[in-house]
Amino acid sequence: MAKASFVRKLLSTMLNSKIPLYLLITSLLLGLAALNVTPREEEPQIVVPMIDVMVQAQGLDARQVERLVTTPLEKLLSQIQGVEHVYSATSNNQAIVTLRFFVGESRQTSLFNTYNKLYSNQDKIPSVVSNWMVSPNEVDDIAIVMLGLWSENPELTDDYQLKRLAQEVSIALKSLENTSEVNVIGGRSRQVEIFLDPEQLAARQISVQEIIDGLRVSNQLQDHGIVRLNNQSIVIESGDVFRSLADIKQTPIKVINGAIVQLQDVAIITDGPQEADHYSTIDFTPSHEQFGDGVSDHPLVTISVAKQPGTNAVTVANQVHELVDQIKDNILPDHVHVETLRDYGQTANEKVNNLTSSLVFAVITVVIFIGVFLGWRAALVVGLAVPVCYGFTLAFDFAFGYTINRVTLFALILSLGLLVDDPITGVDNISRYMKKYPQRSLFDNIIGAIEEIKTPLLLSTLTIILAFIPLAFITGMMGPYMAPMAFNVPVSVILSTLVAFLITPWLAQALLKHNPEPAADADTSANQPSRFEQAYYRFMSRFIDNKANGKRALWLVFGLFIIAAMLPTLRLVPLKLLPFDNKNELQILIEMPESASLEQTRAMARDVMNIVKTVPEIKGVASYVGISSPIDFNGMVRQYYMRNQPYQADLRLLLIDKTERVHYSHDILLRLRELLAPLQAKDTHIKVVEVPPGPPVLSTLVAEVYGDQYTQYHELQSAARTVATRLSREPHVVEVDTNEIAPVEKYRFVVDKAKAALSGVATADVNQTINVATQGMAVGVFQQEDEAAEIPLVLKMAQSERAQLSDIERFLVKGRPGIVAAQSELGFSDSPQAVVSIAEIGEFNQLPQQGTIFHKNLKPVVYVNAEISGRTPPEIIADVSADKALEPKQGEPNLDWQARTFFTSGGGDYWSVPEHINVVFSGEGEWDITISVFRDMGLAFMFALVGIYFVLRIQTQSMALSLIIMSSIPLTIIGIMPGFWLLNQFGVREIAGAPEPVLFTATAMIGMIALAGIVVRNSLILVEFITQARSEGLTIKESVLQAGAVRMRPVLLTAGTTLLGNIVITLDPVFSGLAIAIIFGIIASTLFTLIVVPIVYYLVFVTPEEEQSNLDNTNSPQPLTQA
Repeated sequence: MAKASFVRKLLSTMLNSKIPLYLLITSLLLGLAALNVTPREEEPQIVVPMIDVMVQAQGLDARQVERLVTTPLEKLLSQIQGVEHVYSATSNNQAIVTLRFFVGESRQTSLFNTYNKLYSNQDKIPSVVSNWMVSPNEVDDIAIVMLGLWSENPELTDDYQLKRLAQEVSIALKSLENTSEVNVIGGRSRQVEIFLDPEQLAARQISVQEIIDGLRVSNQLQDHGIVRLNNQSIVIESGDVFRSLADIKQTPIKVINGAIVQLQDVAIITDGPQEADHYSTIDFTPSHEQFGDGVSDHPLVTISVAKQPGTNAVTVANQVHELVDQIKDNILPDHVHVETLRDYGQTANEKVNNLTSSLVFAVITVVIFIGVFLGWRAALVVGLAVPVCYGFTLAFDFAFGYTINRVTLFALILSLGLLVDDPITGVDNISRYMKKYPQRSLFDNIIGAIEEIKTPLLLSTLTIILAFIPLAFITGMMGPYMAPMAFNVPVSVILSTLVAFLITPWLAQALLKHNPEPAADADTSANQPSRFEQAYYRFMSRFIDNKANGKRALWLVFGLFIIAAMLPTLRLVPLKLLPFDNKNELQILIEMPESASLEQTRAMARDVMNIVKTVPEIKGVASYVGISSPIDFNGMVRQYYMRNQPYQADLRLLLIDKTERVHYSHDILLRLRELLAPLQAKDTHIKVVEVPPGPPVLSTLVAEVYGDQYTQYHELQSAARTVATRLSREPHVVEVDTNEIAPVEKYRFVVDKAKAALSGVATADVNQTINVATQGMAVGVFQQEDEAAEIPLVLKMAQSERAQLSDIERFLVKGRPGIVAAQSELGFSDSPQAVVSIAEIGEFNQLPQQGTIFHKNLKPVVYVNAEISGRTPPEIIADVSADKALEPKQGEPNLDWQARTFFTSGGGDYWSVPEHINVVFSGEGEWDITISVFRDMGLAFMFALVGIYFVLRIQTQSMALSLIIMSSIPLTIIGIMPGFWLLNQFGVREIAGAPEPVLFTATAMIGMIALAGIVVRNSLILVEFITQARSEGLTIKESVLQAGAVRMRPVLLTAGTTLLGNIVITLDPVFSGLAIAIIFGIIASTLFTLIVVPIVYYLVFVTPEEEQSNLDNTNSPQPLTQA
């Protein structure tokens, strides 16, 4: 007796034990536990450590700082391991060098290496560097919850009091488990402001230095430690700090004729809100569910809460809301409200719950579909296999540190069509065996059916793994974004194969009904082919019996493939990295001229808000003028946290929930761009920004302008303006801007050293006095026991007293002792210290101001940024690059961009830059990531194909068979590309004058890779059946036709289940491309696989004798029977 195979032994063990039942129960319990304990987030976290090194170098202009500080520092920091890019921005007196590390680098390691490099090279720091600071930024620093405290009655509670309330709330929030940074943004802080009176100071001949010295020496408390006196230990202290406003006011500054001059005699002292250097307000529209009665311009203070790395965003957000609800009831006044401006925990939970529901719906739909064709018992066998696979997959996600997010769940939905294929194949073959061998026991039929398909099942699973594993090696930011896909699909498919061997047979034995029939009937009714199989036999016979017809069919398919592959090059199928998402928030950035005041920027922000509030989908607008709003991941990469200048403003738009509106957030963005276009001006730029679904970039379209080593920076700026002008003329390119920061007027007070020396005045004292007069100067702290933040003592001039430069010149400065001396008969003696006005020892001169100098990877660069409405970066870059001329020349622009292809790029709108200037479009924009992602995916696809080929070659021992099996892969293109083109022909594809096409994206590319695994699996099993039929003695024609007919039902079922499982994905704006690719690709590839693979097999392996025999029998074909 032949020795039983391992598979037969395994199947026998499973069928005769309760192990499958235990596995079934275990998988369900593990899946439910993992679903509840695994952290949830809306998108996979992309870890990109970024570190800002900020250096102060007082007294140097931008060019000097660049040469002495920036360039040496860049060279030093670029040596740190793991650094991908080094950016810098150099301006007068300061430089900011930003390190961006490779994706996945450890934040702690990156920060340690940066500090280590700086401190170990302190001896190389130029002496002009007065201060430097290291500031790390990482994705876990981004707030998951933003709460806005606003007052319905500003007269009772203004922004100053709101900030004090917010500081108390923030202290409570920091006590929550798993919260990280809790910040308060906006509102005025408490300050003791000392407004100097120039007239009173002049009348008493008191200088600013004397005020500073008087305050500092009077605000001193020193602990002298423990001493023993009279056998007792006591603590000795001396002095005291300011404990009341009266203490400050009564501070002695000078004694004149025996009378003490107190601070209140020469200044006005106030304790209250600081002078406004920013504004933050909130407006609501009628669309708001609670405050839709026209609330506008109300003070706002924002609390941002970040979570600890690796924790559940949903849990942390819920804890925050629960605590804030308690605080609202117990602490906050009735007229102070809390508006949720951001809640990534809620959006993550909603996304996970919605996708989980979609997953359940897809499973139920697939089971019903299978039940229609195989019966409810077979459908139940397949249906029970699905939760087993998902349960173990979710458990593996938790074990390997993956979170439950959008990509994870879409990977599970995508894998649905793959993982049901094994159970479907198993159940279908068991059913076929039960009909073919009714006299056998159910036990024997199950073992025989599963053992027959063991090889193709294992090989097909290996091909799926080879197709998806390369996705794990995608570089850049898209790598971690797609990592859950690369992990979950292979794991679920491996589990489905194990289920097909371990659990499906046991379920089939328990659920499938076995009706033994006499053996005689087996040769008649049981083995008769169905009408579909007979129709397939007749159809395929036309190509098998006539080789010319078969070759024509293959040439036709090849022609369809060429046409389909040409569609993207003809721009009939637009290519893009990722489509636009549908979020509940948008952001508007306002850039006024650099010389604009805070009030002018506030007025522009108000104008923008008034327009924005007319859009019905917007329920609220939070405005931040002169201060940056809490950043998201997009803002972190674009460094929006540095937007804190008076000429800058951010607007955070709150949209009504996506479930309650018809239009996607991107559609709203396009309408806003159209509405705000009239406010755009030469020096005023208004940009509408949306949260990208994947990796963020500096801007959608970025041109980097470089020069050679002899190029002056102003030449780069001039070339950048040329590029910006050309881009602004390109159809549907909007919000074009350069990063050139225009210098503001610069006035320098030049001290006449001779005059100053005669009065004993030092330049340092003049600098200090002017600093007090213009910016204000902190000279101490006002200590109060119950304050959440320290209260600075700020010495300054009132706004009305510093409106002109002449106001500053009124201040007095006192000469230093020991500088001016008088000679007498007794020798030298110090002259009395002179007190002079600033105007007496110098004057203000207007000087040219140097702008900011930018570097990237140690090279000077100017960025040109632009956004696109309705077109894609590849075609715009191709058109603009095609129009670049070596010399200036004239042409008649062709604005019909829709008539262009990648073979006829360009619109005849010529432009040029000097020969030594280089314009690069593949740097910081979306095009760079697009190239990298499609390159990596293409290489991954090629690697997968090579791996699949070698696996098939080893198994089949035939190069021809391997290539026949893989011939179905290109057939997917015939369905995918025409499918995208077809969808663009239906419906209104325009919003606010901008096209809105269906895009072929990276997710669609993943769908194409998934299809490769599916069609190879079908082809593999089909060829395996042909080989088995030939080994049983059938002719090649009979084998080909019979295998195609037998495999037609499971192939069509697999296609149907895959199609139905992906229908729910079409509702997602980001992953709809994946679903579209799979749906159209599976339809075409399935039909062509059942036709092309048999034809190719026949044409390759038919012998002349078999061909002649087929021709002889053409007029009398034999009826098809199932072996």
